[in-house]
Amino acid sequence: MTLNTEISISDIIASISLFLVVIGGIFAFFQWRKNLLLKRADYINELTEKIRTDVDIKDTIYIFDYSEPWYDQNFHGSKELEIKVDKTLSYFSYICYLKANRIISEKEFGFFKYEIKRILINPYVQDYFYNLYHFANRNNVPITFDYLFKYGRKSVFDATFFDKFAYKTSSIYHRYLNF
Repeated sequence: MTLNTEISISDIIASISLFLVVIGGIFAFFQWRKNLLLKRADYINELTEKIRTDVDIKDTIYIFDYSEPWYDQNFHGSKELEIKVDKTLSYFSYICYLKANRIISEKEFGFFKYEIKRILINPYVQDYFYNLYHFANRNNVPITFDYLFKYGRKSVFDATFFDKFAYKTSSIYHRYLNF
């Protein structure tokens, strides 16, 4: 048995080629990762821009931020206001959906936490969710704005929220829907 320790030119070229392929692969991976991060940043920017530029969402957030009265017995069927509020809550529920399904990271979700918290602590939003929650339970269907509701359930809604008779003793909750 003999060992051949000769290195041929073709072996050197093959080694250099393999080295260049590995370097090229590493470079391609970092380019791909950078491109992916830029796309994610663009997506987050689109989400935040819609909050700032969509007139319905912008106006509704203003109403929520300044606790202007909007939810009462005349709300359901008020068409224009109901559409604006539902559009806004749907949009933020979508953002909570993205977070719950890990489509956006906790860090990216941070861009929306302030608005979401402000929405959920609004007493009129809580009253609206109270009515929707108990109406949905009565009809055995999921609540509208489910992901926003689930996020609020963890951090905002207290025990009285889940008592369907709380409207009788609480100044926060009313019964505007048939539940």
